[in-house]
Amino acid sequence: MPDSAFEILDTKPVGRGRPARLAPLKEGLPAEKRALAEDLRTLFGALGVSVRRYAVRRHHDAGTVTRYLSGDRVPQWDFVAGLIADACEASAPLTPQAEAALRETYQAALKTNRRNSVLQELQDQLASADEETRRIKTRERALEQALHDRERKLSESVSRSQRLETELDNQRSTHRADVALWEGEYEQLRRDCDDLREEALHLQEALAVTRAELIAAEEQCHQLEVQLDAAAQTEGPVEGSSSLMAALEAANRTSSVAELVEVVGDLEARTQQAMARELVSAASRSRRVEEVAALLAGLQRAGLHAHAENAVPALVMTRPVAETAALAGELHRAGFEDGVAALLRASVELHSPCDIIGLCLGLHRDGLGELAESLLTAAFVVRTVTDVVAIAVWAAGTEAEPLSLTAVGTSVDRRSAQELVELTIALRAAGRHKHAESLPLAVAERCAAKDVVNVIECFTARGMAGVADLILCATQDRSVSHVLALVRVLVQGRHSDSAATVVDRAVSRWPADAMATMIAGLYSTDHFPQAAQALIGSMRHSAVATRFLLRYLDEAYPGAEAVLRMVTDTGSPERAAHLLTYLESGELLSLAEAVFQQTLMDKPTGHAGQFLRVLDQSGSAVVQEASLYARACAAPGQDMAPLLLALTAAQRLRAIDAVARGCISNGDSAELMLLLRQLHKIDHPTHPRATGVIDQLFAAVTETWTTEQQATLVISLAQASLTHDADRLARRAASRSGFKGVLKYEQTKHEQKVFSFTFWRKSSLGKQGEPGAR
Repeated sequence: MPDSAFEILDTKPVGRGRPARLAPLKEGLPAEKRALAEDLRTLFGALGVSVRRYAVRRHHDAGTVTRYLSGDRVPQWDFVAGLIADACEASAPLTPQAEAALRETYQAALKTNRRNSVLQELQDQLASADEETRRIKTRERALEQALHDRERKLSESVSRSQRLETELDNQRSTHRADVALWEGEYEQLRRDCDDLREEALHLQEALAVTRAELIAAEEQCHQLEVQLDAAAQTEGPVEGSSSLMAALEAANRTSSVAELVEVVGDLEARTQQAMARELVSAASRSRRVEEVAALLAGLQRAGLHAHAENAVPALVMTRPVAETAALAGELHRAGFEDGVAALLRASVELHSPCDIIGLCLGLHRDGLGELAESLLTAAFVVRTVTDVVAIAVWAAGTEAEPLSLTAVGTSVDRRSAQELVELTIALRAAGRHKHAESLPLAVAERCAAKDVVNVIECFTARGMAGVADLILCATQDRSVSHVLALVRVLVQGRHSDSAATVVDRAVSRWPADAMATMIAGLYSTDHFPQAAQALIGSMRHSAVATRFLLRYLDEAYPGAEAVLRMVTDTGSPERAAHLLTYLESGELLSLAEAVFQQTLMDKPTGHAGQFLRVLDQSGSAVVQEASLYARACAAPGQDMAPLLLALTAAQRLRAIDAVARGCISNGDSAELMLLLRQLHKIDHPTHPRATGVIDQLFAAVTETWTTEQQATLVISLAQASLTHDADRLARRAASRSGFKGVLKYEQTKHEQKVFSFTFWRKSSLGKQGEPGAR
């Protein structure tokens, strides 16, 4: 052994015991045994104890220890290892070079005694095999534990998947039944609406006929009354009769308004309602406007309002328009609003369009602009389209024209969509362009979302797309709730393009809190595409808007995370990639990581590959090689399987290499085996990609792992029934120097070799070396 083998070993005793006294080495010792004895004496001298004391400490016989130190016998390596440990504890540790040199000296001394050498070699092999067995058992337990854990998680996932499938089937059945019910109700309502429209047209026609008959009957009554008056004057009263009608006519001519009210009350008390109505009607036609107003107001105060209201239609038919306007003013000043309403209602129903405008002008000049506006609004609501156009024409150039423009807007929510379209066309044809232009704007500003969409559909069907676009654009200036309802109605009416336009316009104009309200409302009503469009569009503006938007979303149902999951789950890979990029720009890294993981784990490989390709084109940090390598180093190997396959689909070879190197960086064969199993499990059956990924992994293994690690991995793969992978790795590693020998040694080191030629040849040589051997 070289003198430098124990250079760092301080042989000065550190204890207080007597130093060991050893007899000199005998002459004639073989050089190998002498060298070993000298090295052992050097180590023993560092202990500072006697031979007997050391023998008691290590449970050896003192004579045996003496023979070991004198070179008479070559000790077992356990004794040498214990002496090294004791010397290191007493003084300083040996260098690895010194220990290796001592082992070489020990092996050389063993060869001087062939039998002991063979025995010791077998013992060393047994110890090495036992150590390898313990290591394999440890790895086996780890693999069994990992397998048990994965099987448990798999069972839980399968159970949860089955529960979700059952729940989804139940929900589909429920929704399918609801949709069928709603479709039936919708069809029934549509048929009812059609029937009601037809009935309304018939009733309007019947009403017009009845009005004409009423006018003719009133005129006939008036003529008969004139004839009756003339006949009564020429013939005198009927003999023997005190005509009640004559008395009523006399009362009408001579009585004051108060007396007339009393007479009507007496007639009502005597159940002479017809006489009372006739008296009130006659007085209303013949007396001055002021007296008529006083009479009607007096009847109202006396509780005889029915007679007052019944007299209004005949009054409207017989009085000039100017007197009707004056009467309305008198009733309004007298506080008889019911009478005013009855007068205006009768005027709307009975007057011609020209008379309606005349009455409106009279009210306006009398300072009763509100009554004039109410009159025109009612006329625009109840009269036919033709009459409305005529009213607008008669109002042209007068003080009533601004009121008619206002009335057009006020009446839009009382007419059907078809009538509004016909009215717009008729007003244009009549040259009333202001009225025609104000009507669509009024629809956009006043009507509910469903009515707005109905009007838009009607205009589009009549070839007036420009007007429809004007209404759609103008109605979006209203509240958030209205625009949200508008989007829903458009989607229900299968106008998805228009709904997308509405959402885009809101994104470009609304603040973050309003957009959060819209997104939450769309999500809550299952309008997921529109909610995703609104979210992505809002995040496109700036990172600051993104942070505020998500903050507002967290304050409403269902929260920002649920909306992000919905966008990732229902959108295209490009939309998911843009979403992640916007989250990164807003430094919302935890949400970006959630989008990344959801896309890789829940989506098909092709979808995930396109997702990664778009991220790479946008320069996202999450797909940079350094980031992917760090991710692979930190995560369990099998979790990287979806990422590796997606990178293969995205044709990012350098990124695959980075992930592969990260997966094998810890040198753990068990983790790599689990990764390979997962790759085979989730690979596409008709478009496989796992082979290329595995080749990339094995290329990294052969470049970075030691030959022993590669051989161990080949054996482990074969034992785990991954024979194709084992063969592929063995073929790739065969080009490395010494691999085949190491692999063969690892494969055969536990086999029994007692029947081999080498074993028996060594035994024969040992026997020949003994005394008396020939």
